[in-house]
Amino acid sequence: MKKVMVMTCMVFMLLANSAIPANNTVYVTKKDYPMALTKEDLEMFHQSILNDDAALFLKLRQEGRAWLSRAGVQVYIVETEDSGKVKIKPQNASQEIWTLQEALEKK
Repeated sequence: MKKVMVMTCMVFMLLANSAIPANNTVYVTKKDYPMALTKEDLEMFHQSILNDDAALFLKLRQEGRAWLSRAGVQVYIVETEDSGKVKIKPQNASQEIWTLQEALEKK
């Protein structure tokens, strides 16, 4: 009986942890900041903008791996890094994406 109770609690904790963002603060995206599906794609996309590398910029956009942000999308921060990159989750979506900290402002 004890094992079943412990396993049930562990499963519940794992499910609860993955369903709710760590920080319940709502942020809003700003317009025209780099966003990408992975941290590596975000780095490449951001560098393509800084280095004026149109070929890489277009390749990542056409493949749907990176894009420029729209203004006003409500998101939660899922993960932050010292490098200024953040993983976010839009309010009514399940997909998590990477962007820069300066692309967000508190609502």
